[in-house]
Order: sequence, then structure tokens, then C-alpha cells
Amino acid sequence: MWLLRTSTGELRHFNSPRDVKDGYAILSHVWQEPEMSFQELRAISFNMAAGSTNDTPRSRASIKIRECCKLAELHGYEWLWIDTCCIDRSSSAELSEAVNSMFSWYSQALVCYAYLIDVPSLGSLTRRDSLFRSSKWFTRGWTLQELIAPRSLVFLSKEWKVLGTKASLAPLLEEITGVDADVLTFRRKVSEVSVARRMWWASNRNTTRIEDKAYSLMGLFGVHMATIYGEGTRAFRRLQEEILKHTSDQTLFMWGNVLPMKATPFRERFSFDNFHDDSHLFAPSPASFRNSGTMRPLPVPAAVKHILRTLGVHPGSLDASGKPARTTSDGTFVIPSPDMSFTSHGARSRMLVIESHKGPSVLAVCALACWDDATNSCVGLLLRRYRQQETKFKYPRYHVGITVRGQHKWMGLRYRLAQVDWAPHVLSFSGNPITAEWKQIYISHRPPSHRSIGSDPRRWLEPEFKVLFPKWLEVELRKQGFEADRPLPTAGMDAHKLSDGGPLGLFTFNHATSGESFRLQIGQCDGLPWATATMIPGPTLAHPKPAMATELPEHPRGESAEPAPLGATPAAGLLAKPGFSCSKYRLDAWLHMTKTFGDSKRSIQLTFTRAADSGGTHLLDVRLGGSAYQKLKNVHGYSKTLHTAARAVVRLCSRKRV
Repeated sequence: MWLLRTSTGELRHFNSPRDVKDGYAILSHVWQEPEMSFQELRAISFNMAAGSTNDTPRSRASIKIRECCKLAELHGYEWLWIDTCCIDRSSSAELSEAVNSMFSWYSQALVCYAYLIDVPSLGSLTRRDSLFRSSKWFTRGWTLQELIAPRSLVFLSKEWKVLGTKASLAPLLEEITGVDADVLTFRRKVSEVSVARRMWWASNRNTTRIEDKAYSLMGLFGVHMATIYGEGTRAFRRLQEEILKHTSDQTLFMWGNVLPMKATPFRERFSFDNFHDDSHLFAPSPASFRNSGTMRPLPVPAAVKHILRTLGVHPGSLDASGKPARTTSDGTFVIPSPDMSFTSHGARSRMLVIESHKGPSVLAVCALACWDDATNSCVGLLLRRYRQQETKFKYPRYHVGITVRGQHKWMGLRYRLAQVDWAPHVLSFSGNPITAEWKQIYISHRPPSHRSIGSDPRRWLEPEFKVLFPKWLEVELRKQGFEADRPLPTAGMDAHKLSDGGPLGLFTFNHATSGESFRLQIGQCDGLPWATATMIPGPTLAHPKPAMATELPEHPRGESAEPAPLGATPAAGLLAKPGFSCSKYRLDAWLHMTKTFGDSKRSIQLTFTRAADSGGTHLLDVRLGGSAYQKLKNVHGYSKTLHTAARAVVRLCSRKRV
């Protein structure tokens, strides 16, 4: 590690914190632009060594480095660590070592200075509207471990005056951050706090880089992993996998909403999506744990005993050995290990599963050794699966959570957890049997790397299907001479929405000179999107010039237009026909979400790509092909060239006259 000599600002390398004689001080702060880097400070030192000056690097360093060095020197510390200038970020190896060692470096420092640049020296710290409470320092991801790790932490105002210490302000800090005062004062080890609660501490904090939401928490869970900037949200899922290797605390899965105890999903409208971020064991980000601060682990035997007593089930019928009513030598029944292994099908483990079904849909409550102090009950995962998918896997495979819908679609709420005590009530439906048994199961633990749309039509069961045209596409079509009959939706706010049974999306493109047109029709029926492309030849082939879409009659709600065959009149393509079947044009049947309409003379290839916001929005790509469209493109390009040349000749003649 690199340290600053507080008296001069010079950098010196130490192999480990233990090699620093008499210890070191460390700074915790919120980055602000510009911050002096390792390379900049080294350059100052080299330039001074080459010249004949009595100045020190500290005198030419940034104000923050200079003031912190002065304070640390005044307090009697020879060495100081500041993350902005003591890490060579050009070295990926050094950066990875620093990120993995950060918690250790803060915990071994003799003192940590928490510099709050937005808090003045004067004013109350405890008032509800105090600047201390609202300091940005309490909202950053990295400062969480910098608050917890140091034994001695001193808060400094923006004038570098002492505001207080972690020990003296522990109750106030617990109120601001949620971190238990006992943890802050080291009367309780961090490892003794449930995984869910530690995640809850970080749930409202932000980082500049997405990956740092995971990397900044490694020290709190005592794990290490490679830092791969650029991997995005995958870093947080990797963190959870590492945590699970070091603990049996199942509160790691206790994130999301708890189903109300009197809810009965089978009797209400509910749906689920296997590709939803909440459909898996691992959370997408710390923000998912915002409601998990009251979750704590239970000893597995105690949890099983409570669950069986609550459900009124005899332990013998749930013996994990598979032999009815077998007991061990001490008279207790066999309880399976909560160990979990990860496979390509999901996380595999033997779980206590209470389930029921309605048709092909199966709902289950998977009991875990977790207790929710908010509801004063044992909590488990709310699972679901399709029975017809049983043949694909050796063991039944479940996804997590459902969406329970109210009277309107917008009233839908997502639930991942359920109170085990109320499992029989939650799963009840018209007398269908409810089973409870130890089962070897798969639970989806992360989103699949490849989402095959065609393999699961339910993927398209979304409240709205929205269409966007890329901005470049409109320009390219215009180059070929085709203009849209109305402004195309190119921004998220203007996305063309197509609700089930709602209006049909019509986009007509007309060729200015030839009278050629083509029309795109997009809609939804039975909850699934469909699309067609209709080619309308120009009057050169003895066909009338197509009317504008605004002149055509609107279709009644729920009706769709039969696509016109090649060469048909444009009106035929818009008349609603009773025999129209949208299933013929459904997108879930398209290979790779692309389909070509037409023939060798005129063809239109449509391709839908899911947009990054994943809110039902899709980008539409349109490719024109065939000899007729190629000819139109050449003619349009030739006419543009003539027009440009004519303008040049006119300008030249005008200059000669002058």
C-alpha cells in the first residue's frame, strides 16, 4: 500500500499495514472533481527532485490532501492514506488488491477522519433538519464500510474542525444509517448481524460505478472476489454467491415484499414472468433489501419444529430420509442439511415445500430458517412452476414470486415472500389438496444468459407492448425515397403503446415520386404481439395511388386488419375481416424475432429487439429488399444527384453574372 508522509506529502510503499511503524491515519470522504491522482502527485515529487526548490509535494498538492496532512501531522501521525492519491489506478492488479483490502486497511488504521464537506462547524448535529443528518457522506456506498470498520473515527466539518466521534455519536448514527449502535461501538461483531440486515444498511446508498455496489460490501461479509469493472449488475450476483459459500444464513434470500397474510392468490388474478428480476434467488442490487431490515436467521431445528407445530403436521411424515417415521438415536427426526449447490438448472437443495395447484399452475411456500420480526412469523419463499415442464428436469424447477393483480392492471404488486404460518390459507383453492414434504428441488438463482423468446410464449405476457423506431432508420428510409405518413415514435416517452385488444398500430410509408407505398401493422391479441408488412405497388403498375392512413376508417376496439396480398388495393389491407387470425403473425413464432414479407421484387424484413429498459419496449428494424425497391433507391439517388448538380450550376451562373 502507498502512504503519504504527512510532513512532506511524499509517497512511500509498504507491503502491508503491519509494516507501518507507529501506524497510520486514513481519510474517508466523498469524491469531488477534481481530485488529485496518484500519477499527478508522483509527477510533483519528480519535478521537485529534479529542480532546486525547498518546497515539498504537500505544498503543491490539492487543498484536501494538504489540509488532511496538516491535521494528521498535528495529531502525531507520520503516515496517511487517501484513496484518491494512494492507489495507482492504472494498474488493474493494484486496484483489485486495494478494493479487496479496503475494509482491512480501515479497520487497522489508528484513526479515520470522516471529512464532511457539506457540514459546517457551527450548528446542531442532532436536529431533524441538521446538515449533519443530510450529509452526502451518509448516502455513498463506500462510506458504509468506512463507518463500520475503524475503531476510532472522527467526523470533521468542511473547515476541518472536529464535530464528534463515532463512539460519542453512535445512537445518532444508528438513527441516520440504520447500523446498530452496538456494531458501531464493537460490542457486537458485524458477522453476528443477519445477511439481510447488512444488505439493508446498504439498500439506500449509491455508487458512481454499478460494480462498486458489490465491491464496497465485500469487507462487511468477509469475502473476496476479482474486480471486473464493466460486468455491471453481475458483480452483485457474484457477491451473493461468495457470501453463500461462507454462511448458512438463508436471510440472503429474504428480499422483496411479503404476501399479506390473508391473501389467496388462487382466488385472485395473479401472473408471473420467469424473466423478471425478482424471479430468482439472488437480488439484482442492494436496493432490493429495502424491506429486509427485520429479517434474522433461526437455528434449523428450531425453525422446523415451529413450522411443523404451526402446520399441524406429524414430523414422521416429513422425515428427510425417505423412510416413514424413522428417528435418530436421540429420538429426533432427520432434518436435511440446508446446503445448496448451483447447477445450470438452478440452485439445488432439499427443502420443506408446502404446495398446491390450480390447473397447470403450482404455487408453493418454501420454508426457510428465517424469522421476520416485523410480522413475528417464520418466512419462506413464494414459489411457482408449471406442471407440464416436469419432464425437462430431474427435480421440479421453481421460480420465485408472483404478481397479484387488483381490479386494474396498474394495481399489480410483486410478492416474493410469504409467512409460513399462513401457507395453508395462501394456497387454498376450492378444496384442492395441499401437500407438505421435504423435496429435492431446483430454484432459479439468476437470470439466464440467453433468453429464448420462442421457447416461452408467456415471455410476452406484459401489460403493454411498445414500439420504437430508431432515429437512424427514419433517415435511411428517407434516403430511399420513403416518408412516413406521421411522426414516428423514436423516444421512450413517445413509444407507441399497444394494449391487448386496443387500437391497431398503423405506419404507412409513401414514395414521393413513384407512388409506391408499404404499410406496417402491429397489434396484440390474446396478450401476444403480432406484426405484418403490406406492399402497395405504385400507379406505374396500374394501381391507384394509396390514400393516406388518416383518410382511412378506424377499426373498432379488438378488431384487426387482414394484411393485403402483394398487388392488392390499399383499402383491402385495412378492412377488418371476421376470419382474420392474428396467431399466424405472432412474434413469438418468428425465428430470432425476425420475419420477411413479400417476394423477390418487393420484400420487407421486420426485426424486433427488446429495448434496454425492459419495460415492454421494442426497437423495430425495417429492411427493404427486392429489385423494385432497389430500382427506386437508385432512381431516388440519381434524382438527388441531378438536383444537387443543378443547384451548383445555378450558383455558378449567378457568380458569372456578378
